[in-house]
Amino acid sequence: MKEVNLKDAFAKKLGMRTTAKKLFDDIQNEKEVILNFKDIEFMSRSFAQEYVFQKYNSNVEITEENMNDFVKGLLEVDEDDYRETCLS
Repeated sequence: MKEVNLKDAFAKKLGMRTTAKKLFDDIQNEKEVILNFKDIEFMSRSFAQEYVFQKYNSNVEITEENMNDFVKGLLEVDEDDYRETCLS
């Protein structure tokens, strides 16, 4: 199983949709991936929306670790929105 430390791979602040796209391009050939959010200080709404879209449209099994409350809350809101608008 591959582990990606997002701070090391990108930065402490995840701000752009293109960063989320690149993340999923980098892991698309993996079966299972651990995404380590340790030391991620900020995530923009646009990154979060693209991340959720890519996650739900990927065949990769993703485990998310070490999210701070801000990141976790933002992703929960976007996942709820995605499920309501795109999966219903």
